[in-house]
Amino acid sequence: MLEPRADEIDVTALHQGFLRGLRARGGRLATCAEATALSRTGGVWRAETTAGACAAPVVINAAGAWCDAVAVRAGVAPIGLRPKRRTAFTFDGPAGDTSDWPMVIDVDEAFYVKPESGRILGSPADETPSEPCDAHADELDIAHAADRITKATTLEIRHIRAKWAGLRSFVRDGEPAAGFFWLAGQGGGGIMTAPAMAAATAALATGRPLPVPLPAFGIDAARLAPARLGRA
Repeated sequence: MLEPRADEIDVTALHQGFLRGLRARGGRLATCAEATALSRTGGVWRAETTAGACAAPVVINAAGAWCDAVAVRAGVAPIGLRPKRRTAFTFDGPAGDTSDWPMVIDVDEAFYVKPESGRILGSPADETPSEPCDAHADELDIAHAADRITKATTLEIRHIRAKWAGLRSFVRDGEPAAGFFWLAGQGGGGIMTAPAMAAATAALATGRPLPVPLPAFGIDAARLAPARLGRA
């Protein structure tokens, strides 16, 4: 099946654009600041972190695979997140410009390949259950993907140039969850859905209607609410 209208977000450009927008609005990004405890008093949340304490009237729990752990530290029931590892690697493609090649996905999603920064990115499209952790690429997963890619295409994989893995978090029904305010369970579409999910979460957290055009796509507050899941 061919989908010629498919597009892809430039993840680095989007991420940097978000950071510029945050700084322009007076925001600050604090790294190496694990939230060790959260408590709410008088309508204000106080977070104790390894980089010091901070306070705000609203907390957005957007900790990815660690969202359930953060909720527990805040005294909120977890929603049953299921982190799953996804492995990826890059290798050299054939001579010439491959930047306009399409993304190719096996019909059973046993692998996919696509152009990536002058090389080809491959993945076994794995969804391996994992505890929240700093995920690393599994050599066996890479070997399986390389074997599938070379058997199904004319591509040759002589050398793995880079490899990595990340955790994608799912809840029971596979839909995102926003509420607590949660921003979790984006599954495999986190960065791709980030602009819409951020706008939706901002509206929900401030009591405003969901922005246009989300309702036109069938997105409403009930569909995003963690209450639909019960509790873990």
